[in-house]
Amino acid sequence: MSSASAGPQVSRVELTRPEGTGFTLTIARSTTGGEAAPVVLICPAMGMRARYYDAFAGALAATGVHAAVVEQRGHEAAGGRLAGRDYDFGYAELLEDLATAMTTVRARFPAAPVYLLGHSLGGQIAVMYAAAHPEELAGIILVAASTPHWRHWGARLLAAAYLFPLTARVVGHFPGDRLGFAGREARGVMRDWGRLARTGRFVSGESGLGQVRLPVLAVSIENDWLGPVPAVDALVAKLPAATVSRVHVDQDGIDHFRWARQGEPVVPLIAGWLSAVGATP
Repeated sequence: MSSASAGPQVSRVELTRPEGTGFTLTIARSTTGGEAAPVVLICPAMGMRARYYDAFAGALAATGVHAAVVEQRGHEAAGGRLAGRDYDFGYAELLEDLATAMTTVRARFPAAPVYLLGHSLGGQIAVMYAAAHPEELAGIILVAASTPHWRHWGARLLAAAYLFPLTARVVGHFPGDRLGFAGREARGVMRDWGRLARTGRFVSGESGLGQVRLPVLAVSIENDWLGPVPAVDALVAKLPAATVSRVHVDQDGIDHFRWARQGEPVVPLIAGWLSAVGATP
């Protein structure tokens, strides 16, 4: 992110879990947006380091929107622990980390509406969080986020829904960095992911999804093999009471991950949507 005076004011807030491990919340405070400008809190994809989203958060801040990125458990730059046989966690713990980050964001921006942006797995966590805490959010943004339910992918995904959690149990963690799917992941994360992939249902919070009455922006990416359109639509369909703006992006040079490394076209989409739902003047 730029350190020029017109750029965002970047701070990294160190947070501590009850177990003693730490994680970082990166905040890109816009110098053009006021204290009541919206905050977009970014939840990373499975296996992704938070700093991958630094440039994206800076680009959002340049539009007058405050942005923040929460580190994913097991993928901290410092202060965390690698997933392993002696350190396991699942979706519930990822939600706990998000709740801690949300408390910090609200303390730093008490007058601002907060929007959760979930990328891939982060979208699943964002939707689950909204089901449990709808009063804390002004809306949800889903980018390349989908359900892994095998019915929207095919039989190969059903096989993975059994094989990946089994591999994690045998090895002590899921060696995604070796297998070309995500990174080194916890057994519990793959257990919960596998349940969703097999049944189409989250490990918790499913009953609350129908009560989420928030504005939602859902963005899919052309030729995204990790977020096919039917699976994106299936995740959105879990929020029947939400007011959904559905956008499909077909642009050369971006994919499931690379959209976050350039401003176009996702940043203008988000900025325009925030204006349309009344989040910005």
